[in-house]
Amino acid sequence: MAFANPRLTHHLRVAHVFIYAGSCLLLLLVVSNLLLCQGAEDYAPYCKNQPGNCRIPLQSLFERATLVASNNYRLAREMFNEFNKQFGEGKNFTSKVINSCHTEFMTTPNNKEAAANTEDEALLRLVISLLHSWDEPLHQAVTELLHRNGASPDILARAKEIEDKTKVLLEGVEMIQKRVHPGEKKNEPYPVWSEKSSLTADDEDVRQTAFYRMFHCLHRDSSKISTYINLLKCRFTPC
Repeated sequence: MAFANPRLTHHLRVAHVFIYAGSCLLLLLVVSNLLLCQGAEDYAPYCKNQPGNCRIPLQSLFERATLVASNNYRLAREMFNEFNKQFGEGKNFTSKVINSCHTEFMTTPNNKEAAANTEDEALLRLVISLLHSWDEPLHQAVTELLHRNGASPDILARAKEIEDKTKVLLEGVEMIQKRVHPGEKKNEPYPVWSEKSSLTADDEDVRQTAFYRMFHCLHRDSSKISTYINLLKCRFTPC
């Protein structure tokens, strides 16, 4: 019987070790992915259907809220610019929508400095009221864009994403409010949008002006919401 080559034996042992280590690593990755998936399910979207206290840290809630708010502001800006580029040429939309937002009469800080000097309870109530005030107009905008021939797919996609993310953001901000001010019951009354008839009008000019006004106002309010949430994040968590 031939004796085994010592060098070959050594290489076989090393190979065995690497194969074993690789198998363990693969198993670890599989288990980790399962745990991550389970965690994502547990916390989606904000501890939904979870009994007891939410386990998401406050900093994570704020990080998600600021990210969604910033993304909504970007989408609103892109949607407004796209609509203006597609339909605004030669039309004096701006003069028709000045000071005509349905949220115009909400008392909000005039600038970032004023917002920084506003109590966090008031800022949270304002954010929640602004988000509530856009629930109906966003729904109607998406519905109308879906059924209108010639509607830009990009505008529709952005409007739909903003509608969906606004609901997620509202849920998150309400959870933050409960966490930082558990006794808070009162929220600012939110203004009711009443331009459905203009948005669905047969008159093309009336309808386009209504969309322009909506996108202009959404862009403005999305900026406020993003600013307020970022200010709140810096008050309660590291910036």
